[in-house]
Amino acid sequence: MLVPVPHFLSLSDYNRQLLEECDEDADREHYRHKDETIQGRFDRDRKALRKLPVVPFDTDLYIPAHTDKWGKFTLNKGKHTYSASPGLAEQDIWLCISAEFVKVMDADHHPIVTHRRLYGDEECLESMEWLPYLKYIARKPRSLRNSGIYGMMPENMQKYLDSCRNSDRGKILKALSDLTERTGFDSALQTVNQAIMYQATDEDSLRNLYRRLYADVPPLPPLTSDDRIPKISQMPSRLTDYDTLLERRSMA
Repeated sequence: MLVPVPHFLSLSDYNRQLLEECDEDADREHYRHKDETIQGRFDRDRKALRKLPVVPFDTDLYIPAHTDKWGKFTLNKGKHTYSASPGLAEQDIWLCISAEFVKVMDADHHPIVTHRRLYGDEECLESMEWLPYLKYIARKPRSLRNSGIYGMMPENMQKYLDSCRNSDRGKILKALSDLTERTGFDSALQTVNQAIMYQATDEDSLRNLYRRLYADVPPLPPLTSDDRIPKISQMPSRLTDYDTLLERRSMA
């Protein structure tokens, strides 16, 4: 099952796949004991197993770490970089490391963010969780360019923030923070791309574009034309024209 070497994105998902393959293979006869199946020998072994302990055993690794001036830290001898929070820049933090996740906590073990654990020997692999950074800078929008957060942002997000008015930038950053918290940073970035396309630089337009992209809007059937809908060659330009149409309709 492990030959050739498998490739996967989620260790837990692949473990479930392996378990299903093992269940399917359980009826095969044992390679040494030809008179028994793999399932038969497993059932016999299981009767001799002891009960699991009442209190689960925590196999995660807890280690301290120190962040840099951007609120980031590294693992695997500096090859893997993870974000913590700009509010924790150059501070001691705690990490809870499992096979699949890296959980970041402050000095008092309060949770900050959770990353999928990076693997591989490639240099400069990075996992960035944007929510703490957007929340931080939304409270101090005037310091955006001097905070270092601006330089870490994708180019389109920089371009979009540059096009917004200074008075709206805090609201825009707050909106981006909300969208990221709701469905992730990628969806916020996609909304920004749409806003650039439509030249929408205010908060309401940004949120409306997000709803158009990600809200579950039920499809409406096409409107059918019948005799009850008056035939109008041109829409009226004044409200008094609508009054005239309504009077004609009521007389009819």
